[in-house]
Amino acid sequence: MKNIPTILNVSLVLAICIVFGAVLMMYAPPMEDISLDLSLGTQEEMLETPTEYDEKGWTVYTQTGETQTPLTPDGFGGYTGLELGQTFYFSRVMTEDLDSPTLQLAVIDRNYAVWLDDTLIYTDCPELDNRVGHLNLPMRGWDRQEPINISLPVSYLGKTLTIAQSSPPYTETGSVRVWPAETRLYCGYAYESGLISESFTLAITAALTYLVGVGLLIVFLRSRDWRMVCLAVMVFLWMSLRLVDASFFWTYYGTYTSTPLQMMREVIWCMMLVYLASRGGAHRRILWGISGAYGLSVVVSAVLFVIHPTFEVSQSFLTFIANQLPSWLGLLGAVCLLVLAVVFWRKEGGFYRAFSLLVVPAIVLSWLAVVLFVNGKATGELLISALRSGSSTYLLYHTIPGILVTALLLTIAEKIRAEIRRHTDKRLLEEHQALALLSYQNMRRQHEEVMILRHDMTRHFTALRNLSAEPGVQSYLDELIGQAQQIRPVVQSGNSMLDILLNGKLSLAADRGIQVEVVRAEAPEKLPLSDKVLCSLVLNILDNAIAAAVSEARPPFIRLDVHMRGNFLVMICENSAIPQPENAQKKDETVPKHGLGLKIIASVVEQYNGVMDAEHTGSSYRIQVALPLH
Repeated sequence: MKNIPTILNVSLVLAICIVFGAVLMMYAPPMEDISLDLSLGTQEEMLETPTEYDEKGWTVYTQTGETQTPLTPDGFGGYTGLELGQTFYFSRVMTEDLDSPTLQLAVIDRNYAVWLDDTLIYTDCPELDNRVGHLNLPMRGWDRQEPINISLPVSYLGKTLTIAQSSPPYTETGSVRVWPAETRLYCGYAYESGLISESFTLAITAALTYLVGVGLLIVFLRSRDWRMVCLAVMVFLWMSLRLVDASFFWTYYGTYTSTPLQMMREVIWCMMLVYLASRGGAHRRILWGISGAYGLSVVVSAVLFVIHPTFEVSQSFLTFIANQLPSWLGLLGAVCLLVLAVVFWRKEGGFYRAFSLLVVPAIVLSWLAVVLFVNGKATGELLISALRSGSSTYLLYHTIPGILVTALLLTIAEKIRAEIRRHTDKRLLEEHQALALLSYQNMRRQHEEVMILRHDMTRHFTALRNLSAEPGVQSYLDELIGQAQQIRPVVQSGNSMLDILLNGKLSLAADRGIQVEVVRAEAPEKLPLSDKVLCSLVLNILDNAIAAAVSEARPPFIRLDVHMRGNFLVMICENSAIPQPENAQKKDETVPKHGLGLKIIASVVEQYNGVMDAEHTGSSYRIQVALPLH
């Protein structure tokens, strides 16, 4: 019951984070993107009969001076009827009413010029005579990386939009056929809103991912658990992938190839396989073997990529080693993991028990997200096409997220639970130490009262002897005075505080019918331990021994040996006991009060750089503590 407030506090913090995180994400969706496709010849509009072809108000022609010559549509987005290298035009009247109108031309290696009525609003060749009918646009010497975006004036409605496009000066077939550029009219603020939304969402997810990675590294520094480093590397690499996948990333950093991204994904999966193998049971050698083979294939793939950035047809074996082998080994690891998770569930506890229940729904949700938000209806076709080509990359990379998220969330939940338990144990330890100090203060007060009473009794007996003239009375009083002066504590170690603690607890043990044997009792007058720590150490050792000895059916005993060995104070306490059940340790982990005294003793020994050893035999339990004196 004592850990309920801590659980409630953690739950409250998580609830607040979720609520305000949801409020923050309300600003993530972009504004409505009103976009009109004015293109000629999109895939959906390629008709078998050219007469049914919808030109969407466009007129496609060539012009020399004031003379226009219409081009002939082929019904599939292409036009014929011009000469090699001749510039052609396509124009229409703008009737679509949009806010902040922006014209977008999807272009590659052509040059363009754009007019609104007779006003030039864009050209790739400002040095030429940019008049309709007088322009001869050349081809570009390189491909464009981005489309052309042109902001139209507010008064564009009812005006004629005219676009000039260059054509190649030669063709392999000798026939001349041109395709007007894909044209789209959209709200300018929607494009900007989309970029802002993407940046906002990316910043939030990257920041949260970074915090998770830092948290895992902090856990590693505190626990020295190397598996947390694997998770941290995986989280940071996943954050890097998110940043690299941003639509505007390559605007800043130029063109790229997909190979480095593929290697980052492979390293992420390799780290996860290593982590999950380390959490496995007796059959984890299978996962270790697959993880090692997968990691080796990733290294070989990276080396081959450095040596041969591109592979020729004759190097198909190298292509398989570099591209396909890692993905198949990774998929094999995923399948073995899902199978072994059930085995680990039965023989291991906690982690794999929850993992085996959650991982399949997580994988299903991962694929559902791909279908709904990424590839839509084409998901099945892409998967079949990838498998037919001998690659399992598509299948693996859309299965991995469900496994990664499940393992990561379970690990975080596990660490939160451990932290709650640590704080609970810490509070219980502090309360136990406070009770130990209070017990010492009571014993010290009783000891002082007994010493005062003995002193007063001796004085009273002496006064009575001096007043009495009877030889028999004097002799009797002399005997009482001698007995009172001979009363000494059972333990006299040389340290007054230690004597009070030992005498008080050993007297209690004797009152409960426990046979007490003090082998040695020697200690320096001053110890490096504070009163509170010494009380906590000694009282927990003796309380555990008394509780265990009383509970036994055989005649109980406690054997105590306190002495100095070199530069250490050694305390050995042995008590009667019965064989420990096999599930006793597991019970201690689930019930906080069990084993609390031993935890306190261990914490004191660790605090003062001492040594502790405890062993349980068939007839006794023995604990030995050695603390440095300086």
